[in-house]
Amino acid sequence: MRRVSVLLIFTTVTSLNAEKPFDFATTPGKLPKNIRPTEYAIRIQPDLAKLRFSGSETVQLNVESPTRQVVFNALDVSVTDARIDDNPIANSAVKTDTKNELVTLSLPEELQPGQHTLALKFIGKINQFGRGLFYAKYQEQGTGAKKLLLGTQFEATDARRFFPCWDEPAFRARFQLSVVVPENWMADSNMPIARQQKLTGGR
Repeated sequence: MRRVSVLLIFTTVTSLNAEKPFDFATTPGKLPKNIRPTEYAIRIQPDLAKLRFSGSETVQLNVESPTRQVVFNALDVSVTDARIDDNPIANSAVKTDTKNELVTLSLPEELQPGQHTLALKFIGKINQFGRGLFYAKYQEQGTGAKKLLLGTQFEATDARRFFPCWDEPAFRARFQLSVVVPENWMADSNMPIARQQKLTGGR
């Protein structure tokens, strides 16, 4: 079965009616603020038969002070590979805190201030509870055929169920999302599709 890759572009929107200008330092949150993501490039491939998905992402980071840890949100998503600036991070240095919905990467060397790239591979669950990436049953109009659809719900803190991220309002960034689906599927978004291409050889 041929698969099609669809690239979707997302961007955050700032309210024009805010009473006070956005201030990163004073916006409440639980994540450390010494690292700020500025741009995500995410690739997702769902497997509806197994109700699972695999994904990869690169995140452009602005490190504001030296650190030996990178902390971000994830829930029902398992990081299988992590790299900083193309340097691998040992699996033993990837700690998951399910209760607090956090992942901590312990780095072998101190990460210095400046621009860095975090690359992750991960797997997750497709659920039926309307959180993160979920499935729903529907009946096709006209034919009456019973089918399944996949949808996403990221509010208020459910983006972390779809991909590892800094899932707090203070961490504003730009997003590019690619999804790999069978050719007979339709992928839709609330933003324009930037590009579509057919993939061969299981890519």
